[in-house]
Amino acid sequence: MKSTKKFLLTFFVLCFSLQVWGKPHRELFTFIQLTDIQMGMFSKNTNNDEEIRLYSLAINQINNIKPKFVVITGDFVNNRTDTNQIKAFKHLTSLISKRIPVYLIPGNHDVSQIPDKEKLDFYFKYYPTDIFDFRCKGVQLIGINSSLINSGTEQEINQLKWLKATLMKKSANMRKIVFTHHPFFIADINEKDSYSNIPLQKRLEYIQLFKNHGVKMIFAGHYHNNSIAQYDGIEMITTSAVGKQLGNAKSGFNVVTVYKDSISHKYIELPTNE
Repeated sequence: MKSTKKFLLTFFVLCFSLQVWGKPHRELFTFIQLTDIQMGMFSKNTNNDEEIRLYSLAINQINNIKPKFVVITGDFVNNRTDTNQIKAFKHLTSLISKRIPVYLIPGNHDVSQIPDKEKLDFYFKYYPTDIFDFRCKGVQLIGINSSLINSGTEQEINQLKWLKATLMKKSANMRKIVFTHHPFFIADINEKDSYSNIPLQKRLEYIQLFKNHGVKMIFAGHYHNNSIAQYDGIEMITTSAVGKQLGNAKSGFNVVTVYKDSISHKYIELPTNE
């Protein structure tokens, strides 16, 4: 009898502990970030065969994982005006389950290195938006058109105004995640300017803005390789391409899990064609 009571007491203590201490670690939601499908890159714009194969594999996994939503951080195509590449990307994207919202932001191959009104107008003929802002279970998620940064255009000024207003909508205590095509930095906040990052002056301006308003993570692409870096409480995650690789990574995407007190992310490699 005593052993039974002891067992029951231990059992109830364990259940109570799981309820109390388990809550901070419970999963709130999972989302997927993928980037740089870049239709036509493998073949130098003669066909989309390999990109279609890889993106189809990614979509099958996405539909099996059933994330809360998907974010695609740019370079949907290799040649921004090639309508066959655009149609292939849009057709495959439509095969993601209708129950899974998909959010898009462009890369430089979608709007050019320095977008002007004509190039942006062409982009908007085929894609609904180049920015987004929404909330999911107490987390604010913001996507920007990073090709505008340092472009010196009116669109750059307008986007920065929008970004500041968007960040101010919610308290700095609310966790915020930003999505961009270009990484602000790859390894170090003070690294030299390169094709792979945002120029230092703009980089510092935006990172300070993010810091002031509670941004915890930035997800990017563009680099066609994986990299993780940190600066002053902000994690900069650069995700490799679904399409062609330019480093040691294999084609894949990021699965991000948001918990009550933390956020984790894991790069999932796609099966090889070997």
